[in-house]
Amino acid sequence: MLFSNINGTKKKKIVLIPHMNPDGDALGSSLALLFYFRKLNHDVDLISPTEYSDFFRWLPGSNDIIILSEKTELLIKKKIVDSDYIFFIDFNNLSRIKNLKKFLFCSKAKKILIDHHPYPFYFDFMFSDITVAATSILVFRFISNMKNLDKIDKQIATCLYVGIITDTGFFRFPSVTSETHFIVGKLIEKGIDIENIYNHIHEKYNVNRLKILSKALKKLQVIDKYRTAYTSINSSDINFYSYQKGDTEGIITYGLKIKNIVFSVFFFEENERSPIRISFRSKGNFDVNIFARKHFGGGGHKNAAGGLLKTSLSESIEYFLNIIPNYYKNLMFSI
Repeated sequence: MLFSNINGTKKKKIVLIPHMNPDGDALGSSLALLFYFRKLNHDVDLISPTEYSDFFRWLPGSNDIIILSEKTELLIKKKIVDSDYIFFIDFNNLSRIKNLKKFLFCSKAKKILIDHHPYPFYFDFMFSDITVAATSILVFRFISNMKNLDKIDKQIATCLYVGIITDTGFFRFPSVTSETHFIVGKLIEKGIDIENIYNHIHEKYNVNRLKILSKALKKLQVIDKYRTAYTSINSSDINFYSYQKGDTEGIITYGLKIKNIVFSVFFFEENERSPIRISFRSKGNFDVNIFARKHFGGGGHKNAAGGLLKTSLSESIEYFLNIIPNYYKNLMFSI
């Protein structure tokens, strides 16, 4: 029924919502759907609950994203209330869209989830598969199920490719399968510029970003007993180095580059009024999704997750250090 209604000739009002602080997969999959639904002649809006990193402003269609703010709040409310369909993309809980969720209760729109995170919140229609490497893969499947793969052009393919490479670490993670490479092959056939995409994603480091990284590496602490590394950036650090959103991306990965380390943690204080954002990455069997859900009100995937604490940075780190001894066996025998 959903496919036939959206594939039909009657124009629909569609709203696309990624999670707050959208990453490459959230933006890539959302922008791909924006272009796709426009090709079906629907009235489509992509609404983000927060700003996104300058790192992704080169993406096709990024200028069309409506960011929730005091100036746009009334416009966004009207678009959500008047919509026929609302797509929730790359997240599994309404807490991930901050103040946008208050408008949903005023809308009679059908609500559709497209996501690959575990324990998804229930919606009217669900395209959920926790085994896939990226939500962008599910968007490709969604378009395929509608028998519209011919609608995928270079713009859509570029967005989906960015989503896949960012959520797989350039095909390094265990979630990568033969289907991942099959879909990427189909996207390449659309004429995407792989070299240009790689340069945008992998090599665009401004000086301030490198200085923030240097600061984080100087603070890096290693706990050999628990095969764990952690570091942090506080508001003073980013104010001193003219921080731009996205400048802390990738810091979390450096801990896992250390020999014998299986658990890396990054604490981020964007400003003194905001909760502390914590990122978790792991190797092998140590499940950071469970760890984040149990102790930090967050979640994610087995080897990549995040959470929040409404405490100071020092209190957040102390809380973590008090917890970690309970996972001695899990960390020591993680492979």
